[in-house]
Parts: sequence; structure tokens; C-alpha cells
Amino acid sequence: MTAAKWKMSKTKAWVLFTLWAFVIVFVSAFFLAGPAVLQSYDDAHHVQLSCVISSAEASSGSTRSAGGVGASVPQVVIESGECGRFVLREGVTADNSDDIASGFEIGEKYDLEAGDGSLKMRGLLGVFGASPELLGYRRS
Repeated sequence: MTAAKWKMSKTKAWVLFTLWAFVIVFVSAFFLAGPAVLQSYDDAHHVQLSCVISSAEASSGSTRSAGGVGASVPQVVIESGECGRFVLREGVTADNSDDIASGFEIGEKYDLEAGDGSLKMRGLLGVFGASPELLGYRRS
């Protein structure tokens, strides 16, 4: 049995090559530049939410890196029935994460500050197991 030859016009081959090159560039840019762009947008576009806290617990998460290697970082995971799940990393250390988590009063209303981009892309972040990061908080 002989192997079938792939015959393709030069135009079709060029279109296929261009399409695959675009997909590779787009996916690479999405994973390498996307987090930095989202962070910059969030820094410039803060949103205030008023939420009742249902839980807050200390944990550790991982950072993202363009080189593909991340580090484990302490964080506090905050849940709210009406606002969803957030992570707090700013100012959280291994030594104070339990204290910060226990400082949240369950059932009380807090003003939470988050980035608008992360909130709008919450569904996509969830696909990757990530939650929007809190930029600030205070009890209402």
C-alpha cells in the first residue's frame, strides 16, 4: 500500500501557515503578556464592593511568572455569598496570615476594593483556578 501524498495549493498552504502562526502568537501573548496587562488595568481601575463576609482563611497560593516558574505565597481567601471569592495577598506574610484571616468578622459587611478587569474576567480566571485579588478592604 502506498502512502497518500498531501497535495495543497500554495495559496491554501500559505493561509494555513498564517492561521497557525496567528494562533501560536495569540496564545503565547495571552499567557505571557495577559497577566501583566490585566494587573496594569486593575491598578488603574478600582471598583468598590459592599459584601457580607461568609468565610476568611489563611492559605498559600502561587505566583505567575513569564518564565513558567512561580513561588508559593501566603494569602487569605475571602468568601462572600453575594460577591464571590477573593484572595488577599498585599501585606500578608506567613507570620500574619492567620491573624489577618481571623480579623474578618463573619457575617459582617465589608467594603472590598478590587480591580475592574479581574472582576469582569472572573469566569476566565476561575477556569485557571484563580480568583480576583483584593486591593484593599475595610469594615463598613
